[in-house]
Amino acid sequence: MCASTTIAVHAENETTTVENPTTVIAVETTTPVAKTTTPAYVKSITVNKTIKVNKKASIKKDIKLNKTKLKNFTLVSNKTKVATISSSGKIKAKKAGKAVITVKSKNNSALYATIKVKVKNRYTKDQLRLMSSIIYSEAGDQSYAGKKAVGIVIANRVSSRSYPNTLSGVIYQPGQFSPARNGSLNRSLALYDSGRLDKGSIKAAKAVLNGDKNVKLSYGTINMNSYLFFSGYVKGARLTIGGHQFK
Repeated sequence: MCASTTIAVHAENETTTVENPTTVIAVETTTPVAKTTTPAYVKSITVNKTIKVNKKASIKKDIKLNKTKLKNFTLVSNKTKVATISSSGKIKAKKAGKAVITVKSKNNSALYATIKVKVKNRYTKDQLRLMSSIIYSEAGDQSYAGKKAVGIVIANRVSSRSYPNTLSGVIYQPGQFSPARNGSLNRSLALYDSGRLDKGSIKAAKAVLNGDKNVKLSYGTINMNSYLFFSGYVKGARLTIGGHQFK
């Protein structure tokens, strides 16, 4: 005669007994526990990044997250006037300075990465001195937009294959800018060195040297990326600001 064996069957808090004439079998099952999809981050990443004004840079490779994984995180800049960060991981440098960008999990706010951003100007002290002075010599009595427009034309020439590829080369190119020949530029340089040059001209120079090609007028914003000429009169002029025509 066989001894009876009892096996308990547990399935979602219910017990079922299965018997046969000689053996009673007990089977126990458990309800599986759902696994979390959020990884546990033990140590956060710290990245140092240097970017120049008006330039962009991606952080995806730096923090080892692709576009899909990045959607699980919140990205925040503590100084949006210096640098902003998009949800896709693109930093845009706005002005010289420092900013800190944090990358945190949307699931539990855990810090995954810290990006220390340093934004640098795109010009040297000598370039700022020269651009500020030529702007003042050419457009010292004009509006800020007029000053900036003159600077943009000069910067465009530096980038053009038709002109010298340095700021000083463009400004001192024979037969181009009269202040470089008649002493006006030298007087403006002296004003700059003494700290007495018009602040609007310096502001315009900084914007232009950092790559800004837009001028804001009463009727809208004009992109001057393709303008290479200005004077009191320019045949076929496309734009007039104050006492200057531009083409």
